[in-house]
Amino acid sequence: MSNAVVVYKSKYGSTEKYAKWIAEALSADIFKSNQIKIDKLEKYTTIIHCGGLYVGGILGFSLIKNNYPKLHNKKLIIVAVGATQKKEDAVEEVKNKNLTDEMKNNVHFFILRGGLNYKKMNPLDRFLMYMMYKSIKAKDPEKLDNDSKGVLATYGKVVDFTNKKSIEPIIDIVRTNC
Repeated sequence: MSNAVVVYKSKYGSTEKYAKWIAEALSADIFKSNQIKIDKLEKYTTIIHCGGLYVGGILGFSLIKNNYPKLHNKKLIIVAVGATQKKEDAVEEVKNKNLTDEMKNNVHFFILRGGLNYKKMNPLDRFLMYMMYKSIKAKDPEKLDNDSKGVLATYGKVVDFTNKKSIEPIIDIVRTNC
């Protein structure tokens, strides 16, 4: 058993890809969030949770959040994966929605860029993306931010923004502070 574990919940594959890259780089154990219980997690010194971003929430994160009192003395790294570009205000928004004040001070938090595959999306997700697309399309093109322009440019396509190099800061934190 490794002293580090990667726990993940992925909806369409980008998060799983990052989780596997991180686990491989660290020789860490890896589990889907529904395949591990808190008693087993408590045995690790470093816990890395990777979850896809879905309507601002981090998939599978309740396992960590609901058990934080049992895990607060561990090294916790939270990795949220979404299609949005990494912007500081987006990072703060996701942190504020998902982390308690105590967690904000005690965990390492990252947002990594994932991808979109409209062919794999369930009907509800496709509908939500269509509504977002329609809403953005109705706006003045001159006033759109880069994320909105990206939605318009990639709508209906398969896009993969995952980048193995983006896990390097996560690997560094685990290795330098263990």
